[in-house]
Amino acid sequence: MRDFEQRAEAAYAAMYDAASHNQKDLKDDALFYLTRAQEIAEALGLVDDAERLKARADNIMGVYNSQFRYIGR
Repeated sequence: MRDFEQRAEAAYAAMYDAASHNQKDLKDDALFYLTRAQEIAEALGLVDDAERLKARADNIMGVYNSQFRYIGR
């Protein structure tokens, strides 16, 4: 679970330095890894961790939409 979460955070951090055509892929990677981590947390009955990971995924999507997504594209 922690490995997936670390991969997600690395992908998220890389979005800020990536070329614009790579930012969506990095966002998708971050969300993929967080989803895997959330699934593991749920399977282990770690409800608080699953909720935290879901909230982080929602946050990353919000940041992407407000800072990286181009309107009218």
